[in-house]
Amino acid sequence: MAAFSVNDEISLISKGLYRKVSDILGQECIVKIRRQRSDIDDEFANCDSYGDTTEITSGSRAEGFEFESSDFDRMFIDRNVIVLTDDSHITALIYRTPTILIMETENVSPGFTFIRYLRYNQNNTTLKRSLVLRGTGAYVSSKHIRESFMSTNLSTCHGPCQTHTYMGFEGDDAYTLRCPVWPKEAISFVYRSLRQGWPSYDTLTQICKDGCLLVPINSKQQQYSDMADLQWRISFSLAEKKLVYSMNHCQFLCYGLSKLFLNEVLKKASPIEDLLCSYFMKSAVFWEISDSSRDWSPDIFLSKFWNVFRRLIQWVSIGYCPNFFIPENNMFQGKIYGESQMTLLNTLRDLYMDGYRCLLRCPSLNNDLSLLITQPQIAYTLSCDESEYVPLIMIKRRRLLVILVFRFFIDVTKRERIMQILINMLSMMNTESAEIMCAVRLGINHVLQVYAQHLFLSKKYHHLNKSLNRIQYKKVKAAQMILWKVNTFFCMNYFILIQLMYMSGNYHKTVGKIHYTRHKLQSQPYTYAWTLEDDIIMPALQQGMSYDTVVQSLIVGDIEMNKETSIEELQLECLAHKQTVGGDAFFIPPLVFLDFLLILSYTRINEYHRRYDILDELHTLLYHDDGHHIKMTQKAISWEILGICQQLCGDRHGAYTSYVHALDDDFNYFKQATVERINSL
Repeated sequence: MAAFSVNDEISLISKGLYRKVSDILGQECIVKIRRQRSDIDDEFANCDSYGDTTEITSGSRAEGFEFESSDFDRMFIDRNVIVLTDDSHITALIYRTPTILIMETENVSPGFTFIRYLRYNQNNTTLKRSLVLRGTGAYVSSKHIRESFMSTNLSTCHGPCQTHTYMGFEGDDAYTLRCPVWPKEAISFVYRSLRQGWPSYDTLTQICKDGCLLVPINSKQQQYSDMADLQWRISFSLAEKKLVYSMNHCQFLCYGLSKLFLNEVLKKASPIEDLLCSYFMKSAVFWEISDSSRDWSPDIFLSKFWNVFRRLIQWVSIGYCPNFFIPENNMFQGKIYGESQMTLLNTLRDLYMDGYRCLLRCPSLNNDLSLLITQPQIAYTLSCDESEYVPLIMIKRRRLLVILVFRFFIDVTKRERIMQILINMLSMMNTESAEIMCAVRLGINHVLQVYAQHLFLSKKYHHLNKSLNRIQYKKVKAAQMILWKVNTFFCMNYFILIQLMYMSGNYHKTVGKIHYTRHKLQSQPYTYAWTLEDDIIMPALQQGMSYDTVVQSLIVGDIEMNKETSIEELQLECLAHKQTVGGDAFFIPPLVFLDFLLILSYTRINEYHRRYDILDELHTLLYHDDGHHIKMTQKAISWEILGICQQLCGDRHGAYTSYVHALDDDFNYFKQATVERINSL
């Protein structure tokens, strides 16, 4: 084997590490589609201009990462409030805003501000309740805002955010106020960016145009001050998102490697696991790029990460972590000092003494990096051009998976808003991206489906079950007209029509439609949206089928239930779910849903003997499914449904066993209902 110089060896290992981290975090094209998906998510969420807040996704998922630990973070910006740095910025347009507030940054820590009322709308009860009088005027209490924003019993306060768990995923929601003016406290960022060339002038202009946000949390430096509850933090979340988007892929992967190292190494090291956060790592990457924005490539990827790590150690040693936008704001203040600072510093120095081999402590990197260290010459054969080493068919599959994890949280219960929402969605179709086109079409179809469910399955139409009259007939036909024009997932329209027939009292037709749908599922290949089995998806993609065709013909989705549209037998679960997590919708696996309605329909038409075969099938499905038909997060509702069916069929012992399974499940967010059902036995 030819001898390598130290620099050659580092360069080869760096190149191989770049490839590995790219495989873990996503190739450039995948990261791009994730970001587009996030932007489309925001557009979907804000289609309804009647709402009081603008929703913006934030956090690592919005930046393009998809770690297992990535949260669904959202910021809710109050549309009826505007915050200015001083009253000289008031224009005729701004003056029409119902509530105008003024920032006051004197006598407060750098990066924080007081917010004083200039004019407020009496109808804004949230702000009205947070008003606190001081000698110089009326101020908005950040403490009162945080308390009023907490909406559910399961929510916990995490800094300025409400942290909650929904369908097994954690997320942070923050109430924020918008300042459209770039604050003078952050003017050094503008001058530094112009001098050093990062970000670009166009990106910098857009960042300044967007202004900043204000989040309700006080400075740790002044947390015992009598004015602490009135302090707000100046947030640059919008600017940070644009900075991450402006990174090249090598810079983005270095940021990702820093997060990976934090999660898999630093957060596992006791007793320092809670001292560092991802925002410190992000800030270190920002400063490193700002100081050397032009010389980033796979060959020096490892060196760049090492510079970031060295910068972090330097900050810990002096106890000062400068905010990227307001360097006078020491983000270590009140968190990293004294004995904990020295413990952290010693831990980081021990890792530093290991050199780049400290990355071997990352489980996700260990095997590949070990091979690279012992045989660096294998990196000679590696290409960092993803178009050369990633098969096109795999890229298509990954893009398809990105499309299918879109969130759709749109209120379509008000009929007059549907047209506006659909028009706004249709305007998003003006894109050259086939993936985004498919995702937008999925969103439009979802809106129509939910609207049809609400309009024709809502409890206010349940009186139609008593008699098949002309009004009912017209509504059923109208629902069918909408649903037949919508093709979201394979068989999804059948599921909604089945539910519509059942709710309308057409139990014989419901039975026939269920058997027809089950036959379709059994007679042709299909896969579930969360599994995407390669033996089904790959042949379709290899044949050149479009994303639309694949989604419509091969993929089955979940059945959405909420308090308004659920069937009578699930009302307890809907109410308990609403009280527990604050969200209306929960999801049922399609096969479980079909078996459930089939048993209920046989009960309604007094064909009791036919129920037991279906009950056995449902029982077998739950006991033997390996996650293909029922997601881990949907086991609890599936056990609950099995218990309901067993109780209905007279098997009280079986029902008790099923309810206990549901009660013991970590993803049971309707435990109150489960307990009631157990007590009813």
